[in-house]
Amino acid sequence: MQASDSYIAAPAQSADVRLQRTLKVVVVALAILLFAGLAAVIGRVIYLATPSTTQPATPTLAIRPEQSLELPFGAQVRSISLAGNRLAVHYDVGASAGIAVLDLQSGRLVTNVAIEPKRPGK
Repeated sequence: MQASDSYIAAPAQSADVRLQRTLKVVVVALAILLFAGLAAVIGRVIYLATPSTTQPATPTLAIRPEQSLELPFGAQVRSISLAGNRLAVHYDVGASAGIAVLDLQSGRLVTNVAIEPKRPGK
């Protein structure tokens, strides 16, 4: 019986050795992936934390410090709105109203919109 026991034990030992070798390879590969991922995260944090000098500086738009807007005589400003470098001024003159749009960069009047109420029956 000893001969048959050794015959049965030999293939079992060979399978165990192969299984151990495979498990060692898997453990080493997973450890390498774990450390590579950790290094990538640390590298990305360092990259985002350091200021980049290669980016071109964005040009600043110069807005004239003093602007003037001519409104009709007797106009009263109802509201103003700023969008980018455009200033819209909503004003009333007597029974009519209007909106003047001023370009703050160039200082010129872009447009003047008259607001006219719709007459009944039209």
